[in-house]
Amino acid sequence: MGFDPRLALTAMLTVLWSGLSATAAGLNSLYEFRIAECSIKMRIMFPPSYEGKRLEVHRSSNPGKAVCVARQTDSQAGTQTGTQTGTQKCVERFVGAIAVVEFAVTRLVNGKPAAGSIREVVTVVDQSPGMPTRPPFEMSVKLIEGLGSDLQAYGYDEDPLPPSERAAEREMAKQTWRRYRQELFLNDDQRPFAVVQWMHTTSAIRVVGVEDPAGSLTYRNPPTP
Repeated sequence: MGFDPRLALTAMLTVLWSGLSATAAGLNSLYEFRIAECSIKMRIMFPPSYEGKRLEVHRSSNPGKAVCVARQTDSQAGTQTGTQTGTQKCVERFVGAIAVVEFAVTRLVNGKPAAGSIREVVTVVDQSPGMPTRPPFEMSVKLIEGLGSDLQAYGYDEDPLPPSERAAEREMAKQTWRRYRQELFLNDDQRPFAVVQWMHTTSAIRVVGVEDPAGSLTYRNPPTP
């Protein structure tokens, strides 16, 4: 059968937990911005892709306990997601990729954690033919002791599919992609401290580029090519 976008979990998922970590660390990148008398460290981790297993995350406060991520569709963009509650259903057989973004915000004057939030404005700038359209959306990551986390996921839950159709569906899904523009603001600032360009596929989520409109980027790893 062809790739059915109704099964797709092609939403940006936000997890408002401090100290979130993925089940496997994978490769990572680190950026540091200095703005409004604060240092903002943004660490991006790219765990291995999922090939039909439960979509889970961990909290640093209890790393031995996995917490499932509930299914979210494009129509729920910008809503909070987390543990399974009410009618939300965990993604039991996730096929796709995730990226974990950790923010650490401290005051430059004394190095203590800063309060507030990281606000995100996300726009789809391009996508593969046949994907459902998606309007821009906004969400916030609350800082707890200066820390906040954001989970991105691109893929689908293959659990509703008959086992005989799953292999063919995975191959069809590899042809889909989306490119996002993510503007990041500290609290109520009107000028973003960073603009991140993302490429999402079921095989991997990649950072295409990181800009700093406010000229606040002081460190990046990997360095600019």
